[in-house]
Amino acid sequence: MEISRFHELLGLPSVNGDVEYDWRDLETRSGVALPADYKQFVTAYGPGCLNEQLYLFHPRAASDGLRLEELWRQASYAYSELARSAPDMYPYPIYPEVGGLIPVARSMSGNHVLLSLPKAGDRGWSVVLEMGQWIPLNMPFTDFLWQSLTGELGVPLIEGEPLFEPVGAIE
Repeated sequence: MEISRFHELLGLPSVNGDVEYDWRDLETRSGVALPADYKQFVTAYGPGCLNEQLYLFHPRAASDGLRLEELWRQASYAYSELARSAPDMYPYPIYPEVGGLIPVARSMSGNHVLLSLPKAGDRGWSVVLEMGQWIPLNMPFTDFLWQSLTGELGVPLIEGEPLFEPVGAIE
């Protein structure tokens, strides 16, 4: 989905960074090339909060609070600990485990939006929600985001009138 389509819901982006510059170091360190639509959205809008409900993280956020690698560390630790005590409730590995889901956003209530690497036969990356239960969505990040903001998704992760509030700054 074209990022410009989000302008009608969220207004013009305040960051409009450079995708190559924003993601090069992170992708080199992690060995993971994240999906283009996700990177384009985060580079355009930067770190921030959707509808005062969902925080989006950026690889070059000035503080650790919304830095993407910090989310990865926190989620990896939390889910690995939870999976030890209740493995049936945590069926997915989390990055940096091989093939692990990659956390990209966290709700105010601690739910996560994660990206699933393409598997053989899949059309590409997809979204998985963790909201006390795991909800795999066979759609790219920007389709998920659009449907969440417009109320078409049917999962109450983001509710209310679409709003994006930048949080922090980019290094």
